Amino acid sequence: MRKFVSLSICVVILIAALVYFTQAQQLGEKAQLGRELFHDPTFKGTISPKVATGLSCSDCHADFDEEAEPDGLIRAGHSVIGVPQRGSAKGGMISGANFARAAGGGGFCYEHFLQKVRPDKVNPTAIPAEHAEALMAYFEAISGDNKGPQFEMEMLDDDAKVAAGEKIAAMPGDTENGWKLYGRACVVCHTTPFKGGVGIQIIRPGGRLPRDINKTTVRWAKTIRGGGSTLMPFYASDILSDQDIADIVAFLREQLESSAR
Repeated sequence: MRKFVSLSICVVILIAALVYFTQAQQLGEKAQLGRELFHDPTFKGTISPKVATGLSCSDCHADFDEEAEPDGLIRAGHSVIGVPQRGSAKGGMISGANFARAAGGGGFCYEHFLQKVRPDKVNPTAIPAEHAEALMAYFEAISGDNKGPQFEMEMLDDDAKVAAGEKIAAMPGDTENGWKLYGRACVVCHTTPFKGGVGIQIIRPGGRLPRDINKTTVRWAKTIRGGGSTLMPFYASDILSDQDIADIVAFLREQLESSAR
């Protein structure tokens, strides 16, 4: 029995290795480097351990067609399939010659999400040129003729964020579905509402309820829809609907109320 199990494990490892090397051969050297960078929080060691957040591109973006091959996760960003054909990123803030130099917008993430540089201080072309070329080569290799998801960038100003938060927080939510959605969309950064990670610990067991819990739920909804002041990305309406966010907020509120003294 032990020999059979060991043999099975060896077969699985061999198949995985063959798949990896086959993909590497199909991608080509530059595209394969791009694939590795896409999944590497150190970006091949170009990010200092003193500032690295531990995030990688793959935490917010899929490198496959999510509609054709859904994996159950909900990522804040859209799939990188079709990036080379978009021509601009960040709502048109990155375009022209800078589009390729910024790896189709990846240069913004390289500074902000991987190194916690403030958005207004980010230089999207600060990404090493060799790595920008490698990422674009990878995006081209995996995209082919697939244009990827069609969407419009939703960049909300402060007033629009508040309005969205107030609207969503006033909606009734399904706490059970909220927990399911939280598990699919939030645990990358917030392990659970009671445990922090890259993101903060949202609820502290045994604490007191805030003076105005409704303001807290508005703040949660506003942050999910519009993004936070540091690393919290925004979730556009084609990724999480208003009702989805209302469900998550209802779940968090239930957890907060049940954990309070």
